[in-house]
This record gives sequence, C-alpha cells and structure tokens, in this order.
Amino acid sequence: MKNFVLAAAAVVVVLSSPATRADEERFFTHKAVSGDSLERLADRYLVKRRDWQTLQKHNALSDPHQIPLGKIIKIPVSAMRTDSVPVEVIATKGVVSSSSGAVSVGSKLKEGDKLTTPEGGFVTVKLADGSTLTVQPKSSVRVETARQLVNSGGVTDTVMRLESGRVETSVAKQKHASARYEIRTPTSNMGVRGTMFRVGADESGKRAQSEVVEGLVAIASAGPASATSASLPLKAGFGTFVEAGKPPAPPVVLLSAPDVSKLPAKIQKTDARFVVAAVSGATGYRAQLASDSTFNNLLANAASATPEIDFNNLPDGAFFLRVRGVDVNGLEGNDASHAFTVKALPLPPALIEPKDQTRLLNEKVTLLWQAAPKATGYKVQVAEDANFTKTNVDEQVQAGVTLSPPVALKSIPYFWRVASLSADGEVGSWSQPQSFLGATNAPTLRAKRVSGNAPIEIEGSTAESHQVHIARDDRFTNIASDRAITGNKFEVTGLATGAYYIRVRAAVGDKGTGTWSEPRLLEIYPFGGGWWLSESGSAGTASQKK
Repeated sequence: MKNFVLAAAAVVVVLSSPATRADEERFFTHKAVSGDSLERLADRYLVKRRDWQTLQKHNALSDPHQIPLGKIIKIPVSAMRTDSVPVEVIATKGVVSSSSGAVSVGSKLKEGDKLTTPEGGFVTVKLADGSTLTVQPKSSVRVETARQLVNSGGVTDTVMRLESGRVETSVAKQKHASARYEIRTPTSNMGVRGTMFRVGADESGKRAQSEVVEGLVAIASAGPASATSASLPLKAGFGTFVEAGKPPAPPVVLLSAPDVSKLPAKIQKTDARFVVAAVSGATGYRAQLASDSTFNNLLANAASATPEIDFNNLPDGAFFLRVRGVDVNGLEGNDASHAFTVKALPLPPALIEPKDQTRLLNEKVTLLWQAAPKATGYKVQVAEDANFTKTNVDEQVQAGVTLSPPVALKSIPYFWRVASLSADGEVGSWSQPQSFLGATNAPTLRAKRVSGNAPIEIEGSTAESHQVHIARDDRFTNIASDRAITGNKFEVTGLATGAYYIRVRAAVGDKGTGTWSEPRLLEIYPFGGGWWLSESGSAGTASQKK
C-alpha cells in the first residue's frame, strides 16, 4: 500500500470559512461596558499599553473616551499581550526525544522545542485549549507558538510546525473566533477549530490529501492568491487531494468503515490476527492499536495491502483497534473501531510427546510437555476433533509435566492441547493442538492348512506395516524370527520343520505399535510340504489338532 505522510503539503485548511493565510490579521472582540475607554482597553489588552490609537484606527471611534455600551471593539491579536502556556506530553511509545531533553508522560514542552519519534514510536501531546495531537512514527514536530491572550478568558494561540512525517489531530471547540490552532509545514498552513481531520502528503510535497472525520473545513491551495487558492468546503465523510499549482479536486465520499462485527472480543494469544470484511474500492488498509478509546495512547500503526492485520507480542490487557480502507487516490476512509482484551498469560507450554500425527504403540498414552514460565499447574484436554467440542480428557495437573489419561483410546485420530494455570487459578492461552492416532485394534490370524509355499494372511488390521514374531515358546522368550512386513500378507521362510508360536501387531515402519494378536500354533511341514495354523494358541502339536 502506498504510504502517505504529512510533510511539505501544498494545502491550507481552515474551519467553515474561506481559506486564510498565516499573515492575515485576526481580531479579538470586546463588548463595551460602562466605564470603558480606548485608553483603558489598551492598558488591559495591548503590549503597548498607551497605544490607544491602534484601537481607534480599527474601530473608527471619534471620541476615544466615550464608547457606546454594547459596542463590539475589535482588538488586533498581533498587538495583544500573551502569556506562555505549556504543551503537555500525555502518551508516548518508544524513545521519543526533544531538543530540550528526554520526553516522558507529564513532560512540559515550550516554544521552540522539537519532538522526534523513532520507527514504531508515537507521542501524543495535549494543547492548552484541550486539543490533542498525535505524532506518528518517524516524524518531527516543533512547537512554534504556545500562548494565551491575556484577559481573554482563555483564548489560545497555538502553532505546531511539522517538519517531516505525519500527524493526526482532534481539535477542541475554540472559545473565540480569534483563537488559533494551526499545523504548518514548509509550504502550507492548516487552521482548524473544533473538528477531526487527517492530512497527508507524498514525500515530494507536490501532492497532498485531506479527509474530514468530524466537522467542516474549507481547503485551498497554498501560494500567492490566485484562482487556485479558492476555498473548497469539505464536510465530514468527504476527502480531496491537492496537487501543486492546481485547485483542490472535487470532494469524494470516503470509503465505508470496514465491518468489524465478527472480530473476537477476547484473544488468548500474544500474536493477534484480525481479518475484516473487504471494503469495496479499497486498495489498502491502515490499522491502529491503542490502549484508550480516544487513540491518544497509540501502540502500533500497521499498513496492509489486504484486510488482514497482524499485531505481535501483545501483553494481557484491554485494547482498541481502529481500521480504515485506503482508496486509489490515497484517501483514508471512515474508521471502524473494535474493543478487545488479550488474556494469554501465562504462556502455554510446548508439547513434546506424542509428536504430531504419531500412532500410539498401545491403548495407553503418556502426554508430556515442557514446563512453562510462571505456570503453577496445567489444564490438559484430549478430544476427537480439532475444535475440542467434545473432550475425552479434561484434567488439571498441579505438579509435573505429564499425564496418563485414565481412559483406553480407540483406533481413531485424537487431538491434545495444554494450557498453563496462573497463581490465581486462571487458565492461560492454549497451546497449538497436536494430533495422534490411537493404537490399532489387535489383528487376527486366520486358521489355515496349506500344502506348498503359500502366504499367511492378517485380518482385522488397516495398518500399512506389521511386526511378526515367531517363537519356540508361547511366552515368546525364544524368538526364532522377528520381521517387519509391508501389507497384510507374508510368507513363512527360513524356518526348520517343527512347531512354533506366532503373533502379529501393527507397526509404523519397522517399529511395532498397537496390541499383539492372540498367539497361534504354527506347524511347519518337512521338505516344503506346507504349514498349518491352529484355531487357537493352546498347546499341542499339529498331529494332535488333526
């Protein structure tokens, strides 16, 4: 996705009035009361306290000592006394530096101070009028003006200069028309009053875009007064872009907010993936993560070409997600917000045995996992489905890292997972499930009598391999042959004439697994005369069974 940053933008923005320039005069107004005179008003408001002629020039009063009650007196802001007011840091992430020293929450900035954010870092400041300004990663902002007009009832004069990077701002409703809150770049001014908007520009500074989230602004090209500087009203939900030397493009409707209704309210992993419904017309997406619903305390900012957003290494806690689509013009659409919590700690253990997709050697299994940091115990589940909708085993282990389920497992696939328990008994996030196959049922050998060289057949087993034991005794202590075969048929070779005992079981490769078949008596005839397999494993000879 093309990444736009707020840099040198050829754009001027003001609220619901024709676009103005930084050097145009602003006026504070005073409603005359009994006893007012130009001399007294000059002494109250002006830097030059005896300069009452300045007030007379702007108000066309013939008698400076007689001001009609209720008359509105215009006082040029440029001539008024001001007091410095601080700019307070209310949230940071990463190592944010300033020209006057280290920056942390509660730090007070003054005029001339410069803020610089690193890759992945943020800083949010609160201005004297209550507005907030969030400086995005890899950005540089200078406090150019931070003042309050004296005797004005708190009217502020704030100018922030963006030297490079990107900012987003939420502007408090101003107390007076003479109040000023501007964001300036090397080639533009943006004056706002009681609104929320975003401005971005490409790195060349030749193209900029603006989106209005709340309120109403007028936008115009910067530079000398000309036809290109005619203002364009821009309502909430609309955006436009401005190219250098051209008037603003006609407003376009911002993309609809993504649908976040199906996003989870609780996540039990430290790495979270959010997939929102695709927004029609979007060529990319921007997502922001914050610890507060106002998004003053930003934690992460992600850009993606698809509606899939990943955030990694999240701690336990409450979070707020904000997602918007980006259209082909680079305009960022309406926001969708989603609140969620993360409960992943303590972290789950790593599963050791049985390994994924292992077939069990018998009907019993011992589950083994690695000890997890800060875990005081574990919760273990075994189920026949990967979603664990119906569990065969649901046990807590207070000591150790093993569990032998007290149930016999069938010859079917199973899934198992383990979660760590915290000191207060809370269940943490689950491990990634692993699967295993229960031991196959014991196979059987069909009773048969053959003349000549014919194979013995194994029944009741679907295993691809088997292990075959042939011994001189029914306890199989004196093994005459131990073979691994493929399939369910094998020939009797290499045995001397006589009586033997035989048994088989399923195998994985050359490793036996599952349960042994019932032993059978096997008689080998002399001189290739064939073999005979008994009905049962009872003692006796072939002649006794005939």
